[in-house]
Amino acid sequence: MKFAQIMTAVFVACVLVSSIPASAATMNYKLGVQSGTTSDTYAADELANAEVSGFDTIDLAIEALKQGDVDFVLGDLPVLKFYEADSSDGLSIAGSFSDEDFGIGVALEDSDLLAAIDVALGEIIDSGEYDTIFATTFGTEIVVLTDDTDTNTAEAYPAEPTGTLATALENGVLVFGSDTTYPPFEALDDDGNCVGFSCDLADAIAAKIAANYDQDFVAEMKTKTWDELLAFTYDDYDATLSSMTKTAQRAENTDFSRAYYSSKQGILASADSPTISGVSDLNGTYDVADPVVDEDSPSLTVLASALAVGLIAVSRRKN
Repeated sequence: MKFAQIMTAVFVACVLVSSIPASAATMNYKLGVQSGTTSDTYAADELANAEVSGFDTIDLAIEALKQGDVDFVLGDLPVLKFYEADSSDGLSIAGSFSDEDFGIGVALEDSDLLAAIDVALGEIIDSGEYDTIFATTFGTEIVVLTDDTDTNTAEAYPAEPTGTLATALENGVLVFGSDTTYPPFEALDDDGNCVGFSCDLADAIAAKIAANYDQDFVAEMKTKTWDELLAFTYDDYDATLSSMTKTAQRAENTDFSRAYYSSKQGILASADSPTISGVSDLNGTYDVADPVVDEDSPSLTVLASALAVGLIAVSRRKN
């Protein structure tokens, strides 16, 4: 073999090595949710191919997104918008899905307390006070509140209260259980006070009940974990006011008030999240190119060396 032929062969081999494209890995989407929420349920039912991680609180899920441990976080859209606006980490809303209504929960068959809450909510909504409370938290955003009242929804306060309502009136306080890690609905400020839409609504409900029964009566927000609230024990609190979506499954263990907030679920992305067109994409896969191989990569070095040695051996046999 002539020297020119050897050099040509080496050149071709080098071109072949350098032109090998980086391989692409197919990945399932990694999603973060707060455990036990409707987003968790939706992911389990509709996004079976996704890798779903459950977190105790929504802020832990969002921290995982910032760290790159998950590709997206699913949750209540207003909450995700809060973190989008409050973040300097490039978080953004990537889509929304699934309408939902929040309700206040009471123990099964605790009809007088449910009636008082429903009537108070009706007064707050009809008087326009609801719009004022809403604007305090959400500014100029618009909400179309679902009217899910029916013939079973109370229209008058119980004349002679019984059960939990009677006890609460006697104590002068209505205790709401709430997962106070969920801004802008319910959270604690630096002084430990409950702040947010749910907290303001609780005060308004207590004020309406107080006016009807002409007595001192206030609301108290008692911090509970989400898992504790989902147990529906009502052991040291009277009702649940914690951005809880009304579902048929939950209604087997608690009675819900009329809807007090209507929204959607949302998808929160980071600057490094894959591009999606909607929630259905999350049930598929996406391609991730393997990292660019370093010029000192042993695999390429061995391959190039093997080619060179082989060509030299051929040249020696031929000469």
